[in-house]
Formats: sequence, structure tokens, C-alpha cells
Amino acid sequence: MNYWKVLLVCLAGAGLAVASCSHPSGTGVSGTGGSTGTGGSGNCPAGSVGCPCSGTTCDQGLSCADIGGGNTQCVTTAGSGGTPGTGGSTATGGTPGTGGTVATGGSPGTGGTPGTGGNGTGTGGTPATGGNSGTGGNPANNLIANGDFSQADTNWHFESGTASVSNGQYCETNLSGSSPLFGWQNMSTPLLLSNGQSYTLSYRASGSNSAVLHIKVAHAVSPYTPDDYETNPDDQLTGSLQTFTHTFTPTMGDDNNTGVAFFVMAGQNICIASVSLIAN
Repeated sequence: MNYWKVLLVCLAGAGLAVASCSHPSGTGVSGTGGSTGTGGSGNCPAGSVGCPCSGTTCDQGLSCADIGGGNTQCVTTAGSGGTPGTGGSTATGGTPGTGGTVATGGSPGTGGTPGTGGNGTGTGGTPATGGNSGTGGNPANNLIANGDFSQADTNWHFESGTASVSNGQYCETNLSGSSPLFGWQNMSTPLLLSNGQSYTLSYRASGSNSAVLHIKVAHAVSPYTPDDYETNPDDQLTGSLQTFTHTFTPTMGDDNNTGVAFFVMAGQNICIASVSLIAN
């Protein structure tokens, strides 16, 4: 019995010695640096930045993050503010060209066939009814100003007799002298013909007593050269108007003041109309 008492006393002393070594004087588990000391979870309010989440939520403006090991932490977020560029698709608004097919409204020419109300040509009268071809206006490129006699006898004269304009025709009414002629010259804007350029002279005329016309295109003032063109043979007229055409090319140099003369033979009654000179 005394042996066991001694053993129990020694074991109790050893236990006290171990307890004395593991617990220094005044120092506990919660001291500085311990799990519950200053800086530990025990001093960080839940829900604040850097502190554990309050459940799964944090204070306003913070987010709850899983930092592993079953632990959470409240953190700040940056850059939130929306997705860049949202605002809709580009160029929505319809298909280009919507509005109907081209020419909708009927077939070309709807409203009647060409020439309705008469034949295709000459409806209401023959061409140039009321006068000869060209009466009432010169061709746009006519070099003979007032070649249609729409301004009476402006730029025209009749030598060795008298003549007058009626219904687009210039007709001699009284011959005298040996060389009567219809003469044309533009006094305000002299006509220039170019050497080597092709021209077409056209006119309409009628005459009695086997009338003929001799036409000359030449310099309109002294010395009356160069001669640009002269008919050979002369034009034979009839009692009704007909068209005469002559093509020529001046070869004597430029003519800076050109005139046209229609020579009438004695004993003949002659009318001219629709005189034109066109550069080809």
C-alpha cells in the first residue's frame, strides 16, 4: 500500500510539473497574436470591408466573396456601371427602296395609241400648213438670220425692182433693170464662213415662165471676193414651191462678211422661202 501511495504522489507531482511548463505566468490563449486577440475575427464587424460576411451579405456597396476553407470576406467592387455600347442595332428602319416597283401606274403609253384623233402624220392638215417648210422659225443652227422671213424683210433686200413678204415667202412684184436679185446680209452681226468647212445651203422657191435661179455665196462688201459658192447649173423652178439643196466647202480662205444672192431673170415671177445655211 505504501508503494502505490508513493507512485500516485509522484504521478501527481509530474502532472503539476507539466501543467506548470505549458502555462507561463499571466499569458493565456487570447493574448496578442492569438486567434481571438487584436486583429482577429473577434474585433472585425461582420458585413464590413475586410471582415466576414453577415451570412451571405455585406454592408451597402460591398460584395461577399468566398476566400476558401469555408470562410467569406466582404470586399469592394470597382468599374461597375453598365455594359459598354448598349443602345440598339445599327441602321434599323426598313428595307432600302421600299415603296413600290419601278414605273408602277400603268404600261408605257397608257391613255391611247400614238396619233389618236387622226393619222400619225399631218393630223389637222399637211406638214407646215399655213406656209412653206420652216415658216415661223429658223432651225436652231441656221446661219441665215431671218431665213424664214418671220421678221418680214429684215436682213433682206430686192434690187432692181420691188418685193414683199407674205405668208413666209419673199416674192418680187415688179422687175426693173437688168440684174434683179434677192440679197441677204447680216449688217449687225456679219456672217463668218471658215475655209475648209463644209456647209449646206437650202431654200424653197417657185417661179413662172420657166424661171431659173442663179445663187451665189460670196463676200458681201467690196471687193466682193472671195467667192464661196456659185450654182452651176442654175436651179430650174416650177409653179409650186420645191426645195433645193447645195453643199459646198470654201477654199479661198475665211470669209468674215458673207452674203447670199438669188439672181432673177427678166420676165419671171419668183418667190423664195425657208432659206438656211448650216455648217456640216
